[in-house]
Amino acid sequence: MPPASGSALSALARRDPGAERIFDEIAFGLGEADPYPRYRRLRETAPVLLTRDGTLVLTRHADCEAALRHRFLGRRGEVLGFGVTALPPDEPALALRSVQDSMLFADPPDHARLRRLVSSAFAGRHVEALRRAVAARTDAALRALAEAPGADFVTGFALPVPVQVIADLLGVPEEDRAWLVPRVLELGAALGPRTAPGVRDRALAAQADLTGYLTGLLAARRAEPEDDLLSRLAASRADDALTEAETVGACFLLFGAGVETTSHALGNALAALFAHPDQFDVLCRDPSLAGVAVEELLRYDAPVQADARRVLEPTAFLGIDLEPGRTVLALLGAANRDPARHEDPDRLDVTRAASHLAFAAGPHSCLGAHLARLELEVFLRRLVTGYPRCAPAGRPVRGPGLALRRFTELPVTLAS
Repeated sequence: MPPASGSALSALARRDPGAERIFDEIAFGLGEADPYPRYRRLRETAPVLLTRDGTLVLTRHADCEAALRHRFLGRRGEVLGFGVTALPPDEPALALRSVQDSMLFADPPDHARLRRLVSSAFAGRHVEALRRAVAARTDAALRALAEAPGADFVTGFALPVPVQVIADLLGVPEEDRAWLVPRVLELGAALGPRTAPGVRDRALAAQADLTGYLTGLLAARRAEPEDDLLSRLAASRADDALTEAETVGACFLLFGAGVETTSHALGNALAALFAHPDQFDVLCRDPSLAGVAVEELLRYDAPVQADARRVLEPTAFLGIDLEPGRTVLALLGAANRDPARHEDPDRLDVTRAASHLAFAAGPHSCLGAHLARLELEVFLRRLVTGYPRCAPAGRPVRGPGLALRRFTELPVTLAS
């Protein structure tokens, strides 16, 4: 069997009932305020855990990165990243169906074909060209929050601003935004566990509405191209580079992944700074640290805490033979606080030159990482320069989920 990819892997896989109990506590302690002590206990007890159902659970940075880059570990059929483990055909929460036609759940060679067609839009120069638009939307949303002390940061900023930014990237007409934004948010509300039937039904309706809208808009761009990503996706149909379902799926993925990850990162970053006012003061004194602080905040409390891979071909990895269909689960939240990677990893230090797996690694690394970083950097700069006396205005509420770490409510008061 081919050897595992990567180097400096930490330990051989083993079963450990005590460690598995810790993992169960992590898996079922959905939305707990601080999962990091459990991550630490699991990493110290069994850094490479083989569970009773055959899942390989990883907690160290080197192992997680090796798994994410392994050529025989892919995403085909894997939906754990969205907090669910199956998609029954009669389940109404099929906001994921369109995403299934996207690169998120594709593996080579289809993955490379799908990713290549949209990756150019996320290149550094294209993302940087959005800075002015990101700054304008950030300023407007922060002003609105400042005028409503105690307002919810999640619904007032962290969700709508990334939706608007992705709409800017795609080229959605401004006059359609009031209709589009709430439907994208309805769709995103279904991407998680413990979803109520009403939420699923609204997500299904939103998916149908958005599918019809995007199909029509793509047809319009095909007839009259503009300088936007939708036009480039539409043009790719001319030589059958993308099917119609793949094209719509790519749009859904951009809204879903681009909004969800960035939204959660914004909320986590603000909450971390509230919990560490000394670090907020460091940024206020030197806003030029915003870019460095983004990486540390992503490391400290990543929006995506777990990333699953499915074994595609028989392979050996960390001392165990893996057959196709087995799951390898990389606990990114644990990896980002691996003491072998960073000294004193449980301490937030916005001056630290941090490295992390918040955007995963390998072929399925986050396509919108550059854009998320830009949105976070602009937010931090505008916050510390314009509203240095911002403060929490109520009890924050964490949302459930093993994979996605997020707030559903984060009341704030912004003041200059």
